[in-house]
Amino acid sequence: MSENGKLNKFWLWELTRPAFEDWVENESEPVIVLGMGAIEQHGPHLPLGMDSLGAKHFVHEVAKRTNSVCFNPCWPGYSPHHMGFRGTVTFKEDTLLAVYMDTIECLADHGVKRFVMSNHHGGNSDIFSLTARLAKQYFNVMVAQPSGPSNTELAKVYADRQKRHWDVHSGPTETSGALALFPELVEMWRLENWEPALKMDPKLYEFMDPDREDFELVSQVRNATMPPVNIDFTSTGVYGTNDPRTADPDEFRARFEERVGFFVDFINLWKTIPVPDAFKD
Repeated sequence: MSENGKLNKFWLWELTRPAFEDWVENESEPVIVLGMGAIEQHGPHLPLGMDSLGAKHFVHEVAKRTNSVCFNPCWPGYSPHHMGFRGTVTFKEDTLLAVYMDTIECLADHGVKRFVMSNHHGGNSDIFSLTARLAKQYFNVMVAQPSGPSNTELAKVYADRQKRHWDVHSGPTETSGALALFPELVEMWRLENWEPALKMDPKLYEFMDPDREDFELVSQVRNATMPPVNIDFTSTGVYGTNDPRTADPDEFRARFEERVGFFVDFINLWKTIPVPDAFKD
């Protein structure tokens, strides 16, 4: 419910209509936090809903700490590159864009001016950014895409691991997140005989060394060379060269807290800035 604008439930679908109306009318600066994930293969050990499950946990935690309403408009994302593996469900780019645009349009029509979007699947990135730009233009709302913090010691560890091992999909980082947030859905036993499954030109492995002076150049050459469908470069669906069994849920919890805190700080600061005249009806 919501009383004088204060929520005790935060998912849009859990609120009654009067509770939502109370929140919109009495919260001085109502914010909707939108999550974006995917339903796609995540190696042999992680659930197909990994990205959307992560988005669900993240946006709800942010909403709880900022008296915001959170909403995951859909569970699939843009994942055609994962279709070589069974279980993946992907929306076409125009379908996914329409889902998010329709969502923002409806909520804007009900009086919400501030939207925070949180993306948890790399394949959504372009659609994610385009949604934010078009929604501002067509629906007269503010749309934010916070990203950070990137300057903490833990953030630097994560960034180095991603560069050095291409730990971006189903490796230790994502496995740590699943073990921290929904361990009952993880099947670590399927990794008993794990070994790196990347199939690349040997020279491209040399391009994964962030200590190289020319890393900025060679890493982009490697990205430009990777096939568009991931079953062509990984037989297991796991990216990267580091072992998912080295996952550290405690490390993830610390990074999760950093990221949630950043979003909370962003929203709280943003709400101190009045809605500019350009966004007023």
